[in-house]
Amino acid sequence: MRENMDVGRANACRIYDTLIGGGNLSEADRSAYGRLLEINPGTPFVARENRDFMLRACRTLASKYGVRQFLDLGCSFPTLDTPNLHEVIAEHRPEARVLYVDVETEVEQAWEPHIEGLSSVGFIHGNVSDPHGTLEAARAVGVLNFDEPIAIVLTGVLPFVPTDTDPWAAVSAFRDACVDGSHLVLSHALTSEDWPAGAEEVLSMYREQIQPMFPRLERDVLRFFDGYRLLEPGLVSTPAWRPDTPPDPDLVAFKRAVAAVGIKEPCPR
Repeated sequence: MRENMDVGRANACRIYDTLIGGGNLSEADRSAYGRLLEINPGTPFVARENRDFMLRACRTLASKYGVRQFLDLGCSFPTLDTPNLHEVIAEHRPEARVLYVDVETEVEQAWEPHIEGLSSVGFIHGNVSDPHGTLEAARAVGVLNFDEPIAIVLTGVLPFVPTDTDPWAAVSAFRDACVDGSHLVLSHALTSEDWPAGAEEVLSMYREQIQPMFPRLERDVLRFFDGYRLLEPGLVSTPAWRPDTPPDPDLVAFKRAVAAVGIKEPCPR
């Protein structure tokens, strides 16, 4: 995500927030958002599937795997009509700690009233493309203990990281900063041949009006899990990852985006 929001250009972070039920659109955002829905009316459903996966996966890690620390990279705006990550986790692990990270100043300002006075929840300015700077800031704020397992949360963020910046190396840096037993929660858009009609038009509009997207092949998404063992059911269509209720079979087969959770295990000697 861009650090400084250009009011004359639509912003991917604000548009995603609106797709999942928020309302922080600028005038430029409204035009792009309207065009996005014209091209692909199903976009809000895909965005909400991504959000639901993130909360479902983290809830599963807290309730069934005992995970007590979460680093949410590219967290976007807090939601108002549905629980946020720290609220969902607290239902199962009241002692859990959550550190939100985003590069947008506007996002940081939006989070302040939601986490004020919560010693177990924090926010830092950081960027997944700068893992060393982000990790330094995360350690300095003291919310997380890097001597204990941490779940790295990267849902819907990496499609906005250019391939030529080597996002795999960035994810590996976050992995290497965490101890064995840590997890990676990740979702990612696939390349446009897996999308419905209008996919190339959507990508073109993002490039020209919002922010370039870099959807990837499934095998390249799997590379982000190097050093992790995938938990069941592996890398699957986003709504098919341990759903609370049986998902529509068409949604399972239709892989516009995929998701998985991995656990970092000791390297074999």
